[in-house]
Amino acid sequence: MVLSHLLDLVLPLECAACRRPGTRWCPRCARALDALALAGPERPGAVRVRPDPVPTGLPPVHAWGAYSVPLSTAIRVWKDGGRRDLDVLLAGRLAVSIAASLSAAERLRGWSSGPVLVVPAPSSRASQRLRGDIPLEGVARLVAAGGAPHRSRPLRVVPALVHTRRVDDQSGLGMLGRRANVDGAMTVKSLCHNVVRGRRCILVDDVMTTGSTMAEASRALREAGAADVLGATVAATRRRPVDHRTGGERGRV
Repeated sequence: MVLSHLLDLVLPLECAACRRPGTRWCPRCARALDALALAGPERPGAVRVRPDPVPTGLPPVHAWGAYSVPLSTAIRVWKDGGRRDLDVLLAGRLAVSIAASLSAAERLRGWSSGPVLVVPAPSSRASQRLRGDIPLEGVARLVAAGGAPHRSRPLRVVPALVHTRRVDDQSGLGMLGRRANVDGAMTVKSLCHNVVRGRRCILVDDVMTTGSTMAEASRALREAGAADVLGATVAATRRRPVDHRTGGERGRV
């Protein structure tokens, strides 16, 4: 209760998406959020998503919803606006995506039992300094602390990945720029090699756009000896095919 009152002093009591006063997440935005579920209201869950084109090395990735308003707004203010009160909302959606990935892995990849490592996509050092924390790790730990989202399988959050060089903010880059930005830019921390080796891993991120981050992170985990890699995100975007005459994107779907 005290923490809640202190939070009210620091953050205005307004909807994170539409800024309506008096609530941190208004009923109208809650309904709009539910409408973004990719599986649809009749099939609650998450679906496998693929960017177009698919980057080399992209693992199977499941996402809960489409990256559109109000979810896109919520993710932006959660990540860069300090709205950590949205951790629970996003953790619930990420848990659904992780559960869908595990369910598919049981059917198609033989993941019938055993612990799973949840590996958050790494933030750049500049982003960590600016934000003062790593919000994705907090959400991942909420999912794991709430119990395995699929049967009784234990989840262990391991922030195993780190950048080996400076990377720019992906949000300001096009498809080709995103690929070049993260190509060969990740590795597994030396202290985590023995943890990752021979283990099944689920990469988690807030949004998948071109799949470049997921593909690069998967490469780093596999090179460190991970037995298998899947992906799970809160949201995903879809893009039109690349215009090969210019090398740029034709726009968003």
